[in-house]
Amino acid sequence: MNQVSNKWGIVIASVFTVSILLCLYKGVSLAYGLVGTLVITTLILNGQGVAVGLTLKWIWEGVRSIWSIYWVILLIGVNVSIWIASGIVPTLIYYGFDVMGQVNFILVSFLLAAVVSFFLGTGLGTLSTIGVALFSLGASVGLPKPLLVGALLSGAYVADRLSPISALVNFTTATVGVTFKRYFRKTGVWMLPAFILTGVIYGVLGRTLNNTISLDQILLYRTDLQDVFKISLYYLGVPLAILMSSFRGVKTLHVLLLGIGLGGMIGVLSQGYSVLELIQFALYGFETVSKSSFIQSLQIGGALSMLEVVLIIMGGVSISRIYEACGWIEPVVDFVQRGTRTQTALYGKTGGLSVALNALTCDQTVGILIPGKYLKHTYASENLANEDLAMVISNSGTALAPLMPWNVNALIILAITGVGAGAYAPYAFLCWISFPMVLGQKFLLEKLDKNKGTAYTKHRIF
Repeated sequence: MNQVSNKWGIVIASVFTVSILLCLYKGVSLAYGLVGTLVITTLILNGQGVAVGLTLKWIWEGVRSIWSIYWVILLIGVNVSIWIASGIVPTLIYYGFDVMGQVNFILVSFLLAAVVSFFLGTGLGTLSTIGVALFSLGASVGLPKPLLVGALLSGAYVADRLSPISALVNFTTATVGVTFKRYFRKTGVWMLPAFILTGVIYGVLGRTLNNTISLDQILLYRTDLQDVFKISLYYLGVPLAILMSSFRGVKTLHVLLLGIGLGGMIGVLSQGYSVLELIQFALYGFETVSKSSFIQSLQIGGALSMLEVVLIIMGGVSISRIYEACGWIEPVVDFVQRGTRTQTALYGKTGGLSVALNALTCDQTVGILIPGKYLKHTYASENLANEDLAMVISNSGTALAPLMPWNVNALIILAITGVGAGAYAPYAFLCWISFPMVLGQKFLLEKLDKNKGTAYTKHRIF
């Protein structure tokens, strides 16, 4: 380890934050900010006696440490576009509209967004596809736009915490070192009470509002889907097969290849696309000649669309490796450990750290990476498994990131809906209540254990 004064770690953190904010202000990729930060970091360290070659070595070590996750993320982009082209996602949307109409629109929008996002694997992708349609339907009859976006966001971002084909879920499990099956079992169970309570809240709010949605508009959307895609319930066997494979412990890379392969077969045999067209979709995302704005909203996905995500993660792990090599991570870990006497308190500090890092960096990457990589030993010393750590991160930093107005997710949501985070955040109930309910459940479990005489022994964590 090359110990460099902690003040330079603070300086570089400030440079990192400023560069990210500048990228957001200029509307350019966060990757530019990360590259700029790495260049400045290299120069600063060189001035402190660290050779440029050594810094580059650390950067390379960070980049290659999670090499497999880059392929997973790129394949997720491919999978999204292939599943749209093959009619799998359009079928989900088509039959989802069956339950709309004379219903509690706010509640059903939340539930439908959650289901679609779970299979699609992306919160933003869900919002920009079926989310746009549901938002338009609700707004057309005067439903409050902030409430609509809050409900849709609460459902859509289930993907980023639970979907087996989510880039963030896979990054979290890879960083923490836990299988998806173990992660899903822990995170799903602990999220369930918050999900149910959120549904109740939206159900109550929805009953107080006008829920008369234009059936003509729903029919128009369904007709648009049928004009471009062949719709069949049989297609839903593909996402079900993917879920079964994930729960049986099949590696994510193989699961994604299976989904792409099955979707590609349907695209060729049923939708009539050529292999060359599917390759183009895989690289650049789904494309259509349809003039329908709704169908055009499905033009997402593709490996190239995920390239920025890969570059951002590379930048994040590179900076993390530099901080580790320079001895700047220890103070952060010490802060979490210092004075932490219960597992509930450890949960709370971990979640607070993840949220703070997301707030500083405007992206979820570092908020997952730092606690996920460097707190595993602390959790193990307190008889907590890796999936506990992953669950806490997902229900805190990952959940709250889209509610921060300066976060890249919030800026994209603003572009999609015209509603800012300051307006929709109060109504994104699942994002807000997930972590407090996790802490509440953990506190009650500790109290019950104590009353039974098998309590967690209070002591200072070192």
